[in-house]
Amino acid sequence: MNPICDEDTLRESRLRFREYFLENEHEEPTPSKISESTKDKFQRAVIGAVSFQRGEANTIRRVLEEIDTIALKRTKEGFNEVNFTIGVLNCLFISYVFGAYPQHLWLLYFVEGAYMIPRKFYNMWNAKPLNQALYYLDFCWCMNFTSMLYLALLIATELVDGLHIDDSTRETFMKSEIGVNCGTLMGANIVLPFVACLFHDLNTMTGFFIHIMPPLVTYTFMWHSAEIKETWPSLFDLSHLSDMHYFPTNGSIFVVPGTELDSIVGNAIVLYLAWWMPYVIFMLLGGLDLPKKFQADGVTPANPKFDTVFHSTMRGGPCITIGKIFRGRSKKDSLQQMEENSFD
Repeated sequence: MNPICDEDTLRESRLRFREYFLENEHEEPTPSKISESTKDKFQRAVIGAVSFQRGEANTIRRVLEEIDTIALKRTKEGFNEVNFTIGVLNCLFISYVFGAYPQHLWLLYFVEGAYMIPRKFYNMWNAKPLNQALYYLDFCWCMNFTSMLYLALLIATELVDGLHIDDSTRETFMKSEIGVNCGTLMGANIVLPFVACLFHDLNTMTGFFIHIMPPLVTYTFMWHSAEIKETWPSLFDLSHLSDMHYFPTNGSIFVVPGTELDSIVGNAIVLYLAWWMPYVIFMLLGGLDLPKKFQADGVTPANPKFDTVFHSTMRGGPCITIGKIFRGRSKKDSLQQMEENSFD
């Protein structure tokens, strides 16, 4: 007798087998009427079924253990009733301020950003297996830093005597912000999969915050300028909004820095290039090599410590697509590049 199939199991199975016996539809089967061949086949089937059930039980047990592991990880990351409730209430509060008090939305953005952005940076600095602090060099993050710095300077002009921001600078900055916030950042909410609303997770909510709040604040400046001017008369000068135009008026090329700065598009492109050029230089001078698992010889371990947004994005799937379409590379080779953080 097979050790995994004892007599009791066979007996129980035989009793159940009576319900489905097909050799004689009109007679109740007896042991004498069951051939030895049928018995052997039946016993092998029962043994196989029991083995399958035990294997299935082990599989279910491993799945449940994995679920418990993930649950513990999520709980450690903040997945609990309190954080979830705070996340929901904060979204409702932002929506309420946006609808009822649009003249104060910029202040809410400044205050919440002053907490959420440094808190997320702490989490990114301690991220495993690679430090994610360099994610803050990404365009969207830098644009939020620029916006918050500008708001801080505006507040400082109210508190510090002699500190002044001239009208030309205010107008140039406003045009740049309209182009970036209502263009790149707003579009990111639609096309980027990691811009999500997970109420319990501070990291994800902060990423959502820096993409959705700048367009909302810009909207209030453009469509509620009267209320903002009345509430903050000496802080914001929005008189130039009525004279703005989105595209160059004389048809000249506006992608070259210094041309057509009277348009929103021209200012936004200059602001983008002001970020893009230093970032590309940084990546070429060493950023591309930071997360690589191996050194240039492909054998010696590199012991990487830092990750970058570029490598994170490529690991998300574009490496496979780009490799297939533009490089003629097999999926196996692309997966190896993703595992090693070494992209050609």
